[in-house]
Amino acid sequence: MRLQQRFRPWFADTVGCAVGYGVLVGVLAVAAVPARAEDFPHVVEAPPLSPQEQLTKFHLPPGFEIQLVASEPEVRKPMNFSFDAAGRLWFTGSVEYPYPRPLQEQEQCRDLLRIIHGIGANGAATKITTFADKLNLPIGATPIGSSEAIVFSVPNIYRVRDADGDGVAELREVMFGPFGQRDTHGLNNSFTHAVDGWVYACHGYVNSSAVQGTDGDKIQLEGGNVYRFRPNGSHIEFFTHGQVNPFGLSFDTLGNLFSADCHTLPAYMLLRGAYYPSFGKPHDGLGFGPQIMQHYHGSTGIAGIVRYEAEEFPEDYRGNLFIG
Repeated sequence: MRLQQRFRPWFADTVGCAVGYGVLVGVLAVAAVPARAEDFPHVVEAPPLSPQEQLTKFHLPPGFEIQLVASEPEVRKPMNFSFDAAGRLWFTGSVEYPYPRPLQEQEQCRDLLRIIHGIGANGAATKITTFADKLNLPIGATPIGSSEAIVFSVPNIYRVRDADGDGVAELREVMFGPFGQRDTHGLNNSFTHAVDGWVYACHGYVNSSAVQGTDGDKIQLEGGNVYRFRPNGSHIEFFTHGQVNPFGLSFDTLGNLFSADCHTLPAYMLLRGAYYPSFGKPHDGLGFGPQIMQHYHGSTGIAGIVRYEAEEFPEDYRGNLFIG
């Protein structure tokens, strides 16, 4: 993270910094003063801004531009997104989050898996359709081919498929589950279909899940872990053990896998089979996997990570990790 030297440690100053998807979103450094609870209300007593008004509030580096792709009501609490081979952008949106509907109310769920079919020169989506509806906190999803997707919906991972070519998935089958849902802030997330054919995913904070593939091999996920599975549902296995609440995965061009984690060091490069620090969980006797950074950076509420290696941004931004 070559950008890290630009920010002072959180314990030296109060630093508010948010790094968006390829865009730095505001950096503020002020002298440390005692904080009072009333200085940081849970709900800001101000009317919401329109998307167009919010765009004017972002602080961008010289030469950068920010564009609005989609907003409410087309997008509600977007959880994740992924491009397919045709360049379409698949994303999930939630109305239910963070309170899942009971299993007997699945038909009343309002969460969606949607597709943006194109993005215009001004950044705006040219067409948005709904691929799957009646989902329940779909924090993880990824397209598989052009007519199906794998999506988490409490309490299972499903394959949803459009069999008749109308652009809407009418088939839904359970691949893995049920997964624990003690804490909905740590559900399955960050589904990443990698070039090796596996789908990589995060399992989060305090949840306990015993799941297996059609081959019968079972794994017991306890709290934070990164795992992977075959897209046909035949096998599921650990990739790494530990982390508190991983949320976000990104591969680089060499195949290294990076992860973001809440309540610990914000970024890890994951080594297959390694153990990483969590709340009171031991390592395997060989010690924890090596760290790529030593400062906490105020790392809570982290929700995403991307490794940038394209050439569109200036050179200083290439080869960096960006974290929200």
